[in-house]
Amino acid sequence: MSGEMLPGLAVLVEGWVIKKDATLAPQRMTSDDIQDLAKATVETLKERALGDVENGWGSLQTLTGGWVVQRERGKVPTPLGKEDFRKFVMLALEGMAQQPSGSTVLSDDVDELSIEDEAPSLDAFRFAREHLQRCL
Repeated sequence: MSGEMLPGLAVLVEGWVIKKDATLAPQRMTSDDIQDLAKATVETLKERALGDVENGWGSLQTLTGGWVVQRERGKVPTPLGKEDFRKFVMLALEGMAQQPSGSTVLSDDVDELSIEDEAPSLDAFRFAREHLQRCL
């Protein structure tokens, strides 16, 4: 899922060292951590779109609540915050906005009726993306 919905997530968190709680040693983010983060991001996006979470960050906040992250060597580790969550959600929105590679582009000579018939299937998440972009 992280490769499909959040193509830039692995690049964004590349080199991050996380400490999930006080009892565990710090470690580089694993592919499982990245996949969990991607799932939590999509769940948070869904929760916010449906109004299940009013002011918080839902699943992202739950997953990363105890995490302390060192983003670069020599930098002081800090917890993930609102700006990090926004970046993750924006990656998810960008992933939804990209057309699938197998889709075809409509030609100019197609009549108006056929464009109207296919419009809902071309962009099923348009209203959700617009709403979330206004909220974020």
